[in-house]
Amino acid sequence: MPWLLDGNNLARGQDRASVRRAALAVAHQERVRILVFFDGAPPEGVGETEKLGSVEVRYVGHADTAILAFLRSASQGWRVATDDRALAVAARAAGAEVVPSARFWRKAAAATQAPGREAGSGSAVDEEIAYFADKNHRLPGEPRRIARRRPRTRRPRGLQ
Repeated sequence: MPWLLDGNNLARGQDRASVRRAALAVAHQERVRILVFFDGAPPEGVGETEKLGSVEVRYVGHADTAILAFLRSASQGWRVATDDRALAVAARAAGAEVVPSARFWRKAAAATQAPGREAGSGSAVDEEIAYFADKNHRLPGEPRRIARRRPRTRRPRGLQ
């Protein structure tokens, strides 16, 4: 089940990078899509939307409003991690599963200590963040629709 994260709520006034690292670790461990919403402007040199593999980070004016708008327009089946009671009530009403931030952090801790990773080290996650931060590794802009030619319709022969 994909995750929606209330980034500032999860960060609790700490560094946003810790939420990004945790989201990448959980995304790799569970092989799910994670969408993180942060209140406010993005860090210098980063656009309003930052794509880190299966993790997408969006910097918006008001994260709660953006999360609810996303839930209303998206299909069912999202899990929202937040401790904000008002957001939790509204997200449940929109059909999402709501979990406390502590549950997300437990999953993140387990993911960083999973086999194949050094215990307590997020080095693989840090390397991935650095990889996607490099503009040479980003996909160019938004995908555009490819215009297709319509197949020619055959006209019946012999009719004039």
